[in-house]
Amino acid sequence: MAFRKLFTTGTGVFGPNNVSSPQFSSLCKRCVSKTFSSWGNRTTKFLFGQNASDKLRAVMLNIGTKLNVLEMALTQQCNRVAALRLRRAYQILLLYQRIYGERLLMQKVKMNVHRNGRPLLALLSACIFQWEKERVPDEDIQRFREEMEAVHKLVEWSHKKQEKEAEACTEMSEWEQVVDRAHFMVWRRFVPETQLYQYRVYGHFTDIPSRAFYNTQVDLAYWKDWDKNTLDVRVVEKDKESTSEVVHWVYKFPYPMYPRDYVYVRRYTLDQESNTMVITAKATQHPSCPEDSSCVRVATYTSQMVIKPYTTFDENGFEYVMTYCDDPQTNFPTVCYNWMASTGVHEFLEKVHRAARKKHEKSNESSTARMDNSADNLYAKMAHH
Repeated sequence: MAFRKLFTTGTGVFGPNNVSSPQFSSLCKRCVSKTFSSWGNRTTKFLFGQNASDKLRAVMLNIGTKLNVLEMALTQQCNRVAALRLRRAYQILLLYQRIYGERLLMQKVKMNVHRNGRPLLALLSACIFQWEKERVPDEDIQRFREEMEAVHKLVEWSHKKQEKEAEACTEMSEWEQVVDRAHFMVWRRFVPETQLYQYRVYGHFTDIPSRAFYNTQVDLAYWKDWDKNTLDVRVVEKDKESTSEVVHWVYKFPYPMYPRDYVYVRRYTLDQESNTMVITAKATQHPSCPEDSSCVRVATYTSQMVIKPYTTFDENGFEYVMTYCDDPQTNFPTVCYNWMASTGVHEFLEKVHRAARKKHEKSNESSTARMDNSADNLYAKMAHH
């Protein structure tokens, strides 16, 4: 009953019988103007005396000013009521989402909206995060896994190009190599109809297992410990069907720039059959994360990382490829931004590497201590017997 009432109510701020504050102000002004214009000259002179027209004009101006003030007050009041109603609607929708589930709830929303045709549709739709459109499907994960093979071809083609033995290839020639080091390579390509570049990073580490590198990135509780530029990072909402989740990340930029905040859907998977790990993220919007004036919202952001161990997930040695594109909305010259993009990702990945190694070493120490304790207990039992 409450659900139906939420969609069928015809009164209140959003009801069709209401008059908005600007309409009310204009209506009052027209009424006053018509009333004064209907008076004759004798009536006007009788009420205002000499210079009646000037005095009448001053009265009209005074009334208009007060009506403008009244209009502003009514607008603020309507906005407050609207905000309260939206908050209440969101709470009701969350309750019904728990009761019915997301899919059935969306069917009910669409059914009531089509039936009544209320303008509340857009507002209520904005209160629900639509996982059906935003979740990361299995097909995308499979496609991301294939990037490891693609980067191997890109590495080979780049080496041949340096030796002037590379054959013409449109797909490969789109990528421009900007960093070429022994254990770290970066390419970029222009994104059509934008001023942005997409970057592809390839590298490998031999002193830690791939699982440690993977866990360091997916463990948000550990993130702020190793990345001091992260002001806040948290999971906003999770999708039960695909293990996708919405993350809000606030990142500190160099002074005097404002921090950047990211709202994105991410999904991470570990596949034993293909011996790969995938971490993917793409920017989105969520009703629980409105834009904040203290930060600059990064609306364009995508990232995919594929990690492949040389042997197993728990043995040292792995390679990785990361493809990403974002628009942090900085006013730096293109040359400066490209330099920061190519070097900044290397520094970030090195921080991940150091944090993973630190956590892995602590884990090994804890495992060794537990084994020593177990051995001591076993020796004590043997001695006792």
